[in-house]
Amino acid sequence: MIGVQYARPRNVEAATALLASLGPGASIIAGGQELMPELNYNVFVPSVLVDINGLKELKGIEPGEDALSIGALCAHRDIERDPHVNRHAPLLAHAVAQIGGGWQVRNRGTIGGNIVSMHPLYDTIPALLAMDASLRIARDGAVRDLGVGELLRSTDHGLGSEAILTRIIVPHASRNANWGYYKLKNTHGAYASATAAALVELDESGCLTDIRVVVGSVEALPRDISAALAPLHGAPADRDMLLRVEDIARGCVREPISDQRGDGAYRTAMAGVCARRAVERAIALSKQPEHQAMGGL
Repeated sequence: MIGVQYARPRNVEAATALLASLGPGASIIAGGQELMPELNYNVFVPSVLVDINGLKELKGIEPGEDALSIGALCAHRDIERDPHVNRHAPLLAHAVAQIGGGWQVRNRGTIGGNIVSMHPLYDTIPALLAMDASLRIARDGAVRDLGVGELLRSTDHGLGSEAILTRIIVPHASRNANWGYYKLKNTHGAYASATAAALVELDESGCLTDIRVVVGSVEALPRDISAALAPLHGAPADRDMLLRVEDIARGCVREPISDQRGDGAYRTAMAGVCARRAVERAIALSKQPEHQAMGGL
């Protein structure tokens, strides 16, 4: 940390201008849950730390007619408890509630930091990808919206050093959509061996009209397998359909990661299990009147 300079801009415009002038040696710091361990162990030593915690534009959860606007500095705990998120995006509320590390991490860690880190084992991005969320990014005086899927494919977004994630835009899901999230982990506070986020819509006869599933913690990036599941549209939501979901999810895995939480073969198998269980939970939720659809708390 010797020689690292510190800057605290007053607004987003000043922050983006500062980052543009500093170049690649600068690093943004917010909650610090990802960055501080790297600084403490000298894994990463920036020339300048740009503290964005004071930027009001990056705070708060704003309900809109068609979408929620969530500030990048919102802590996981705030999102988990927010009534608007629980009403219009309960999948996200549940996903952030699964973040490990204890109360300190959920009280201090931010959704923006969780996204920008692009850590393969984090919970937020699979849920946001399933909900077709987009990211509002400020850079060099300009602002643009980037879909979460586009972010995963992009190599020049500059987030964390040259660009600032300001807000996350989460569309209100169809009121017919029911959600499920499943996280497989070794201990209560551990990182996942596999996760799956699911949105499922059924018709009055109990057949699938739409299904979206994103598998996380299995490969370097979350994998959206919704297109591969499209042939299931019209199928009855029964055990056979759930087994087909498991088989399709397992077959979609291309380059599984291996670590102490499981090798590649295990993770591939668990991708299928988690996808099946997430969809199963969504179907079960559809049968509970007090929780029906995304409008239920």
